[in-house]
Amino acid sequence: MKKKIRQIIVGEKEYVFVINNHYNQGVSEVSLSISLKKLKNMICLFHFCTWDDPITGSPLLVGFPLRKIGTGDIENFNLHYPRIVKHFIQYGLENGWNGANRIVFNDGLEILSKFGYDVIPLKP
Repeated sequence: MKKKIRQIIVGEKEYVFVINNHYNQGVSEVSLSISLKKLKNMICLFHFCTWDDPITGSPLLVGFPLRKIGTGDIENFNLHYPRIVKHFIQYGLENGWNGANRIVFNDGLEILSKFGYDVIPLKP
C-alpha cells in the first residue's frame, strides 16, 4: 500500500509529510517524516512507540483523548491533524533541522510531553 504524501505550509515554506505505521505484537511503531517540498531526501523524522488496539489501531492515528498537563483540558489528538504536524515542524526547526539536513528524533512521546500532553496513557 502506497503512503499518501501530504502538503502543509508553515511560515512561507512548503513542506511534505508522510506517516507510516508498523504493528508488532500489540505495539504500534509510528513514524512521521517531514521534508521541504523541494528537498524530499532531507527529512526530519520522528519515531513513536505506543500500544496497539487490534480493532482501532494506533491511538496516535485514530484520535485519542489526551490531557493537556497545564490546563487539564482533554484534546482529541491525531497525528494526521495539520496543526499537530506544524508543531513537529517547528520543533524540528528549533532543534537542529534546517530543511537541508537529515535529523531523527527517536522518542516522539517525549516530544509530545514537551508540547504539554500527558503521554502516560500512550505508553505500551
